[in-house]
Amino acid sequence: MSYTPSQTFFQLDPEYTDPKAARYHVVPVPYEGTVCFLRGTAQGPAAILDVSEQMEYFDEETLQEYFRAGIATHPPILSAKTPQLQMKRIYETVKKLDLFSKNRFPIFLGGEHSITAPIVKAARERYEELTVLQIDAHADLRHEFTGGVHSHAAVMRRVLEMTPHLVQVGIRSFSVEEYQQCPEQIRRIVTPKMVQDDFQFALDRILYGLKGHVYITIDMDGFDPSFAPGVGTPEPGGLSWRQVTAILKRVFQEKQVIGADLVETMPLGGENIITEFLAARLVGKLMAYDYAKRDS
Repeated sequence: MSYTPSQTFFQLDPEYTDPKAARYHVVPVPYEGTVCFLRGTAQGPAAILDVSEQMEYFDEETLQEYFRAGIATHPPILSAKTPQLQMKRIYETVKKLDLFSKNRFPIFLGGEHSITAPIVKAARERYEELTVLQIDAHADLRHEFTGGVHSHAAVMRRVLEMTPHLVQVGIRSFSVEEYQQCPEQIRRIVTPKMVQDDFQFALDRILYGLKGHVYITIDMDGFDPSFAPGVGTPEPGGLSWRQVTAILKRVFQEKQVIGADLVETMPLGGENIITEFLAARLVGKLMAYDYAKRDS
């Protein structure tokens, strides 16, 4: 699936898409340079934008028309020749567009999970105290993997080099290396079983770990495969739509969220658009929760 110049989130009228005035900035990053299993996440951003046209502009939960704050969709950050150059390109683009300025809320669409590290780097330069809230099936705490230190499987290790505040939710797969080298971080994981068995306990644990400003990164395999089958590495036993949105809603209500990314959507083709539609709806929820807080 390729991009067209007119492909934007919601396909809004021009009065709502001016980058100078818009609150929400959607940035596609169709990169999958270190994928080690199924390929196709580079097609995710275009697929999400494509199905967003089928969504309602009105959020049924917050009862808000959040699009009125403006939604600007930027040209995609295209792939570079090497992972190192790709990270540099993402970082420099985020800085050039000034996406973490006071009145902007960026949402990045991947692509693979490695894109999060340079985004966090740019955010960390603006916010002295920053927590990354990760929803994912995998810990991604290896020092390096396929693609070296910029691998998607090492992205949260890179994040920990920038901020000690990392809250991991939905994790149900990690290696012995991660367990041995990051034992304190592994012990702080909020597993799907915790969320299922005692939601309030899990939510309190999440909120307690969020210090300062919050950046959210959502790997679509954090959901159970029954909700999001179109991912590169589907892991059984994941989170549900209601669990994820309930967590996000409270985080927005109680913390200062400054941006987010959704990564690892892998379109399955044909009429199976479940995962990209869920991802598009989740983008809308992020905007709606932010808009509701600003409007309150």
